[in-house]
Amino acid sequence: MDDFISIVVTTFNEEEYIGRCLRSLCNQSHTRKEIIVVDSESTDKTVEIAKKYADKVIVKKCSIPAGRNIGAKESRGSLLLFVDADVVLTPHWIDTVMPYLKEDDVVAVYGELFPLENSIKDKLVYSVFGFTNFFSRTFARKTLYAKLGTAVMIKKQALKEIGFFSEGVCIDDIDCSLKLNNVGKIKFVKQAVGYVSTRRFRKTGYLKLSLIWLISGNAYFLFKKPLIPNYTKIFP
Repeated sequence: MDDFISIVVTTFNEEEYIGRCLRSLCNQSHTRKEIIVVDSESTDKTVEIAKKYADKVIVKKCSIPAGRNIGAKESRGSLLLFVDADVVLTPHWIDTVMPYLKEDDVVAVYGELFPLENSIKDKLVYSVFGFTNFFSRTFARKTLYAKLGTAVMIKKQALKEIGFFSEGVCIDDIDCSLKLNNVGKIKFVKQAVGYVSTRRFRKTGYLKLSLIWLISGNAYFLFKKPLIPNYTKIFP
């Protein structure tokens, strides 16, 4: 398996976070990589900052899953790492997950995720999402990377087989993971650690956003139908 990695980051007005995210990607111990930023016509300094670190910056008005698809189709690597703009990965994240991707039946891997902000509320919310993923792995035998999908590495061939990300729906991460489960295994690697901002919880409300994600995610898992059809209704 070729170990060249294409990292895809989608952005929209992320000037506060994107520099820190991209620095963590540039500083990965794994050196065979490219960084692609797909920006949805930001009106702040996101693109300017991204150009300092990324190998390629594509500016096109699009949803998050559409941006991921654009990046995937522009990529050179056989392995795709999708990272949200407010995520910081520890320096050995890629090298930690790589051995698992050498297994033929493994199509994707993701790791442990902790809040960047260190409040009790933030830790509690992420503990709930961590338990949800633990439950799905242990009892449902289906790995739903869901919120933990803010940093996930997928074999490009597997992503092609499932028709890439479904565009325009709120839970494209769960939709993708359910489809990937049908073509191979998704591995959770606890030693691969990342940190993510809790800004959306603070903006929308901890209880409201938690319920939106938990109810929508579980409904899609059970009924294969999204309750919320579009990202823009929640995340402008």
